[in-house]
Amino acid sequence: MSWNVQFGLQADVAGDVLATVEPLRSADVVLLQEMDEEGTDTVAQRIGADFVYATLGPHRQTGRDFGNAVLSKWPISDPEAFVLPHRSAVQGQERLAVGAVVAIGSTSVVACSVHAEVPTLSPPKRRRQFDAIAGVEARWGDVPLLVGGDFNTMTRRGVAAVDRAMAGVGAMRVSRGADPTLRRGGREFALDHVYARDLASIDRGVVTDLDVSDHRPLWVRLQL
Repeated sequence: MSWNVQFGLQADVAGDVLATVEPLRSADVVLLQEMDEEGTDTVAQRIGADFVYATLGPHRQTGRDFGNAVLSKWPISDPEAFVLPHRSAVQGQERLAVGAVVAIGSTSVVACSVHAEVPTLSPPKRRRQFDAIAGVEARWGDVPLLVGGDFNTMTRRGVAAVDRAMAGVGAMRVSRGADPTLRRGGREFALDHVYARDLASIDRGVVTDLDVSDHRPLWVRLQL
């Protein structure tokens, strides 16, 4: 599952949700965005998971570290962080992706948590970010791949751009058909997505009515 926990301000509450609410409590792999390391550790301890975390420093709005994490109840190894091209047009901040190998039984799966820039960045620059996200899989080779997070896709055209980039490395949007993950100004948007390669999609959805973040947690059920 993937969840942008809005500046990580309610990490303790998010941990409780992930430990108690179905189907989130059953998640083998959890991808988080907008976290600091302390909050990530809080969530990991609450759900009994190991984690890898990366940040490029504090967010100018909060002064708190602003990064991504991969958490897993299975053994996790070989972490790597990737800086995405182009800084924010407004705040000058960089975005990143962080990935690691998760050993699910005898099968190794690469899991990556990503956070793309908001649409104030020009469409060509955002497409280059999507291409860079797709390209992180080359670090680990041709193995099952799970990539999820906040792609900040406010339009269908934006979603299609991510789909094209991920299709280039053989990954399909396995969260297709899930409800929107953010409501703002009376409208709903599909900002968050999960892509997979060599993993079959069984089911997907979002969990609503949680007063934890502006984003709803997105989950997918996959088969090796």
